[in-house]
Amino acid sequence: MRVLLYHDWPLASTYLDPLRDRMVYRHPEWEITEAGFNKTVQGEPFDVVVSCDENSTAPQGGINLCIFHGMASKGQAFSTARRALFTDTRTIFAVPGPRYEAILLDLGVPEDRVLVTGLTKWGSMRRRILYAPTHNPQLSAIPVIQGDIYKLPSVRVQLHMWTKIWEQDHHVKYRSYYPVVSDSPVDENLEWADTVISDHGSMIVEALATGKQAIQVVNPQYREWYRGRGLGEAEIDRLPEVWYPNRYAIQVHSMDEILEVLSIAPQGDASERIIDWLEIKLF
Repeated sequence: MRVLLYHDWPLASTYLDPLRDRMVYRHPEWEITEAGFNKTVQGEPFDVVVSCDENSTAPQGGINLCIFHGMASKGQAFSTARRALFTDTRTIFAVPGPRYEAILLDLGVPEDRVLVTGLTKWGSMRRRILYAPTHNPQLSAIPVIQGDIYKLPSVRVQLHMWTKIWEQDHHVKYRSYYPVVSDSPVDENLEWADTVISDHGSMIVEALATGKQAIQVVNPQYREWYRGRGLGEAEIDRLPEVWYPNRYAIQVHSMDEILEVLSIAPQGDASERIIDWLEIKLF
């Protein structure tokens, strides 16, 4: 099997090198050639030609695969500005995420020429998610999310101390949703995480203050909690756990919205997904 990795410009190596390394590891019998801006193409024909741009000058192969070189097109790749480069070709497009797939399908690209892989430059990088809800029924994410947080592939659950030890009915119910919880100190979990999912407790502000991606689960009853303590609407809006997330956090109202936020692009090794697909197509 003969593969050409075509570098239209120097940046292409950022995306093609990880794919090459994974191909060599999984298929040492494949003959891999590289060419492009500083090296002429030799050895045609090729079974597979891989480039990083829909406007590539790469030669044609048995399979032409575009793996893209980022997640923003500046009004080009994922728009009508270059529609013909997507529709009037037989190139397969390995896109960064599901929204990119939807855009190409809307442009008229056939479904069998689009696959969602993520970006090869990420390697095996994965998100580290801490879920740290508070315990108050009208403020907590728990009534909203319940046990669905385990739908995330790699998440640590950090329960509030009262959720873990108090025997009020709602505390007993809340902890029943979480058979697997972290025993690490909360400061260690916060340092470990790059993404924090919380609610109207302290953790959402701590996440913002320490530079984490902060996702606030909005309990629909949260304003009732504060009104019950005699706070007016303006004072509620000035509270740190309201004011900061309103401006700087991602706010969600369901597990489905959390999954949507975290599915901009799949985590893990995009090169593995691409080779898996090639194996199906070629063998």
